[in-house]
Amino acid sequence: MATEALLNDDSNKLCAENRTTPEKGYDPEHPPPFFSLHSIRMWICLLLTTAMYICQSMNVSLGMSIVCMVNSTAYQSHNLTEGTNSSLSIGKCQSALDDPESSINAGYDVKEFETSIKSQIKEFQGDLLWSPAQQTLLFSASVYGSFITLFFSGYLADKFGPKFLVMGATSIFVFVSLLTPLAANYSYKLFFVMRILMGLGDGFMFPCSGSLAGRWFPSTEKSTAAALYTSGRQIAASLASLIASNLCASSLKWPSVFYLFGTLGCLFLIIWFIFVSNHPSSNKFICEAERQYLMANCNTTNKKNTNKVPWRKMLTSLPLLSAVFCNFTFILQAAMMQNFLPMFLKENLGLPLHSNGIYTMMPFASQLLFKNICGPAGDYIKRKKIMTDTNCVKMFQTIASIGSSFGMLALLFLSDCENPRMALVYLFVFGTTFSAGICGFFTSLLSIAPMYSGTCFSFSMFFAYLGHFLIPNLLTAIIQMDFYVAYKWHMIILFCVVLHLSSGLIFLFYGSAEVQEWAKPAQQQEKLEEKEIRSVDIYGSALSLDA
Repeated sequence: MATEALLNDDSNKLCAENRTTPEKGYDPEHPPPFFSLHSIRMWICLLLTTAMYICQSMNVSLGMSIVCMVNSTAYQSHNLTEGTNSSLSIGKCQSALDDPESSINAGYDVKEFETSIKSQIKEFQGDLLWSPAQQTLLFSASVYGSFITLFFSGYLADKFGPKFLVMGATSIFVFVSLLTPLAANYSYKLFFVMRILMGLGDGFMFPCSGSLAGRWFPSTEKSTAAALYTSGRQIAASLASLIASNLCASSLKWPSVFYLFGTLGCLFLIIWFIFVSNHPSSNKFICEAERQYLMANCNTTNKKNTNKVPWRKMLTSLPLLSAVFCNFTFILQAAMMQNFLPMFLKENLGLPLHSNGIYTMMPFASQLLFKNICGPAGDYIKRKKIMTDTNCVKMFQTIASIGSSFGMLALLFLSDCENPRMALVYLFVFGTTFSAGICGFFTSLLSIAPMYSGTCFSFSMFFAYLGHFLIPNLLTAIIQMDFYVAYKWHMIILFCVVLHLSSGLIFLFYGSAEVQEWAKPAQQQEKLEEKEIRSVDIYGSALSLDA
């Protein structure tokens, strides 16, 4: 009660600071600022960020943990000392070490290298005997569950509100995370089923977040809000990798990773329940000025949504379809980086576990920084009319498609174990340009249909998760068929790059950030029709007078 009273008092101060008018409750020339300690929508955004962080941490922590969960040296194909079956880069490094005149030997002790290799082998000797194919299948398991709930999660969020759906989804994550050590040690099949169960919760996160964002953030703040709340995923991908790698190497071992994030999830559920509401009009902490401002500018209503979803128009909308394709390729690249970057760095650069965590953190840390620069920059461009909303999202999406593709290609062809630090540069380039996609296709998805943002995100994320599903299964197929296994990373990365460039080109032609006609509220459409009728009547009367 004391906290509620304090927040209500702060909200009253905000109303006084923003000169209100009797008619609207706020001054249109000085709307309540987004970045303010008294701004409830900023706190809603930060709680969305936390939700993304907590759930993504529980999801992606497997990517780093698995390298110390599994006894990699039990399988010849992953033996760091087997030259015939090791990756090209490890073989290249070994050949360089055998050559006294090689540049890699300049100032480098061969015995030091051998000691490093033995240390890495010890670090990768976990307790679980899972084959490489089984390991890659685990990363696609959660996607199976996501496919089930993505069909209806956005529709339910638009219809009944996203607050309790997010709580339910997070509860699933917490349950699975806390039971992961037990399930993994019991059997591979049980752990696989638990990962599918986690996917059921994951299928709710983006559609529900999109639905809540459509209710709380006006068009001039959508890029900023989207950049901020999706930052939770980058914070998770960077910090979770660093935390997991250190816990794995400690005496607490890998189970502590899952216990830590599961406990954080429990604490988050309590905070979310207290402070979040489905709509500004029903929030007990918001001041009247901010409430009226959001109700006037968010094109949504607190009433139960009784409008039928215009499925035919939605599924044939070129702006929506182009954004969906971009989302697919965006998640495709993200899945590659989140799930397999530690494995790529281990095989191609021969990095020890502690360095692997730092390198894995780089693209996500750079995304975190630059997306929160791009977001406000994009909204500033739109607010100052420097560029139309549509041209703005197209510009940022082009930067994302070209820049991130270059970063991946450079990582593949220009970095190796002889000069591993250059990989940090290419990962930084990838992360900074990849982040521009939030102000591109992601802002487009939030903007073109605010009333149906949850449904649009469900539709979009269903196809996006095909990318999440495709990458691990493609890698598994290459390994199982023994199809140029030494070049598996070349095939995977080139596949991602070609699709990402194609989606950027299509969005350049068909992308949009304007509210589509089929997505406008029925009352607004009726008003437009009445205006058109009045215009015709006035024009007809004028003609009669002239006659």
